[in-house]
Amino acid sequence: MKTEDIKAIAEPVLAARDLFLVDVKVSRDNVVELLIDSMAGVNIQTCVEVSREIEGRLDREKEDFELTVASAGIGYPFKVEQQYAKNIGKKVEVKLKEGKNVAGILKAFDADTVVLEWEEKRAVEGSKKKQLVKVEETIRRGNVKEIRDVVVW
Repeated sequence: MKTEDIKAIAEPVLAARDLFLVDVKVSRDNVVELLIDSMAGVNIQTCVEVSREIEGRLDREKEDFELTVASAGIGYPFKVEQQYAKNIGKKVEVKLKEGKNVAGILKAFDADTVVLEWEEKRAVEGSKKKQLVKVEETIRRGNVKEIRDVVVW
Protein backbone atom coordinates (compact mmCIF):
# COMPACT_ATOMS: atom_id res chain seq x y z
CA MET A 1 0.00 0.00 0.00
CA LYS A 2 1.15 3.51 -0.76
CA THR A 3 0.81 6.46 1.59
CA GLU A 4 -0.57 8.60 -1.26
CA ASP A 5 -3.34 6.06 -1.95
CA ILE A 6 -4.33 5.99 1.72
CA LYS A 7 -4.39 9.81 1.83
CA ALA A 8 -6.58 9.93 -1.29
CA ILE A 9 -9.10 7.62 0.37
CA ALA A 10 -8.92 9.15 3.86
CA GLU A 11 -9.08 12.88 3.09
CA PRO A 12 -12.65 12.96 1.69
CA VAL A 13 -13.89 10.74 4.55
CA LEU A 14 -12.30 13.10 7.07
CA ALA A 15 -13.43 16.30 5.33
CA ALA A 16 -17.05 15.09 5.44
CA ARG A 17 -16.74 15.01 9.26
CA ASP A 18 -14.80 18.29 9.65
CA LEU A 19 -11.67 16.31 10.50
CA PHE A 20 -8.19 16.62 9.07
CA LEU A 21 -5.33 14.22 8.47
CA VAL A 22 -2.25 14.77 10.62
CA ASP A 23 -0.07 11.82 9.61
CA VAL A 24 -0.12 8.54 7.71
CA LYS A 25 2.36 5.72 8.23
CA VAL A 26 2.41 2.50 6.23
CA SER A 27 4.84 -0.23 7.30
CA ARG A 28 6.34 -2.89 5.06
CA ASP A 29 3.82 -5.33 6.58
CA ASN A 30 0.91 -3.06 5.48
CA VAL A 31 0.19 -1.84 8.98
CA VAL A 32 -1.52 1.49 8.26
CA GLU A 33 -1.62 4.13 11.00
CA LEU A 34 -3.72 7.27 10.51
CA LEU A 35 -3.54 10.17 12.93
CA ILE A 36 -6.51 12.51 12.69
CA ASP A 37 -7.69 15.65 14.43
CA SER A 38 -10.31 18.39 14.30
CA MET A 39 -10.61 21.92 15.60
CA ALA A 40 -12.86 20.55 18.38
CA GLY A 41 -10.85 17.40 19.16
CA VAL A 42 -11.57 13.76 18.33
CA ASN A 43 -13.20 11.09 20.48
CA ILE A 44 -12.85 7.31 20.30
CA GLN A 45 -16.23 6.82 18.62
CA THR A 46 -15.19 9.13 15.78
CA CYS A 47 -11.97 7.14 15.32
CA VAL A 48 -13.99 3.90 15.13
CA GLU A 49 -16.42 5.35 12.56
CA VAL A 50 -13.62 6.74 10.40
CA SER A 51 -11.72 3.44 10.61
CA ARG A 52 -14.76 1.45 9.46
CA GLU A 53 -15.47 3.79 6.57
CA ILE A 54 -11.88 3.85 5.33
CA GLU A 55 -11.53 0.08 5.77
CA GLY A 56 -14.67 -0.37 3.66
CA ARG A 57 -13.03 1.57 0.84
CA LEU A 58 -9.84 -0.50 0.86
CA ASP A 59 -9.68 -3.81 -1.00
CA ARG A 60 -8.53 -6.63 1.28
CA GLU A 61 -8.65 -9.04 -1.68
CA LYS A 62 -5.99 -6.97 -3.42
CA GLU A 63 -3.76 -6.44 -0.36
CA ASP A 64 -4.11 -7.54 3.24
CA PHE A 65 -3.62 -4.76 5.79
CA GLU A 66 -4.11 -3.69 9.38
CA LEU A 67 -5.67 -0.25 9.92
CA THR A 68 -5.39 1.90 13.03
CA VAL A 69 -7.06 5.31 13.31
CA ALA A 70 -6.16 7.47 16.31
CA SER A 71 -6.35 11.05 17.47
CA ALA A 72 -3.16 13.09 17.33
CA GLY A 73 -3.89 14.07 20.93
CA ILE A 74 -2.13 16.30 23.38
CA GLY A 75 1.64 16.22 23.26
CA TYR A 76 1.88 15.01 19.67
CA PRO A 77 4.22 17.20 17.56
CA PHE A 78 2.48 19.49 15.09
CA LYS A 79 2.71 18.22 11.52
CA VAL A 80 0.04 20.22 9.66
CA GLU A 81 -1.05 23.86 9.58
CA GLN A 82 -4.46 23.06 11.07
CA GLN A 83 -2.76 22.04 14.32
CA TYR A 84 -1.17 25.48 14.57
CA ALA A 85 -4.53 27.17 13.91
CA LYS A 86 -6.27 24.94 16.47
CA ASN A 87 -3.77 25.97 19.14
CA ILE A 88 -3.80 29.76 18.71
CA GLY A 89 -4.20 31.21 22.20
CA LYS A 90 -3.10 27.97 23.88
CA LYS A 91 0.12 26.99 25.60
CA VAL A 92 2.71 25.21 23.45
CA GLU A 93 6.29 24.04 23.84
CA VAL A 94 8.77 24.78 21.09
CA LYS A 95 11.95 22.72 20.81
CA LEU A 96 14.55 24.61 18.86
CA LYS A 97 17.19 22.92 16.71
CA GLU A 98 19.87 24.51 18.91
CA GLY A 99 18.55 22.44 21.84
CA LYS A 100 16.71 25.21 23.73
CA ASN A 101 13.05 24.78 24.75
CA VAL A 102 10.62 27.70 24.88
CA ALA A 103 7.09 27.48 26.29
CA GLY A 104 4.41 30.10 25.83
CA ILE A 105 1.06 31.02 24.35
CA LEU A 106 0.91 30.59 20.57
CA LYS A 107 -0.17 34.04 19.38
CA ALA A 108 0.26 33.71 15.61
CA PHE A 109 1.92 31.69 12.87
CA ASP A 110 2.59 31.79 9.16
CA ALA A 111 4.63 29.73 6.72
CA ASP A 112 7.91 31.16 8.07
CA THR A 113 7.38 32.04 11.73
CA VAL A 114 5.57 31.36 14.99
CA VAL A 115 4.90 34.03 17.59
CA LEU A 116 4.94 33.06 21.27
CA GLU A 117 4.09 35.08 24.35
CA TRP A 118 5.02 34.28 27.95
CA GLU A 119 5.60 36.00 31.25
CA GLU A 120 8.97 36.18 32.99
CA LYS A 121 10.59 38.19 35.74
CA ARG A 122 12.92 40.89 34.43
CA ALA A 123 14.68 43.91 35.83
CA VAL A 124 12.52 46.95 35.15
CA GLU A 125 14.01 50.43 35.11
CA GLY A 126 13.09 52.33 38.27
CA SER A 127 12.32 49.19 40.29
CA LYS A 128 14.59 47.35 42.72
CA LYS A 129 12.74 44.05 42.33
CA LYS A 130 12.33 42.10 39.15
CA GLN A 131 8.84 42.46 37.76
CA LEU A 132 6.68 40.00 35.86
CA VAL A 133 6.51 41.22 32.25
CA LYS A 134 5.00 39.81 29.07
CA VAL A 135 7.53 38.79 26.47
CA GLU A 136 6.63 38.19 22.83
CA GLU A 137 9.07 36.49 20.50
CA THR A 138 8.90 35.66 16.82
CA ILE A 139 10.68 32.40 16.03
CA ARG A 140 11.63 31.31 12.53
CA ARG A 141 10.09 27.94 11.73
CA GLY A 142 13.35 26.91 10.11
CA ASN A 143 14.91 27.02 13.61
CA VAL A 144 12.17 24.85 15.13
CA LYS A 145 12.70 21.13 15.67
CA GLU A 146 9.13 20.54 16.87
CA ILE A 147 6.12 22.19 18.48
CA ARG A 148 3.68 20.44 20.82
CA ASP A 149 0.62 21.52 22.74
CA VAL A 150 0.96 21.45 26.52
CA VAL A 151 -1.50 20.37 29.18
CA VAL A 152 -2.05 23.19 31.67
CA TRP A 153 -3.03 21.97 35.14
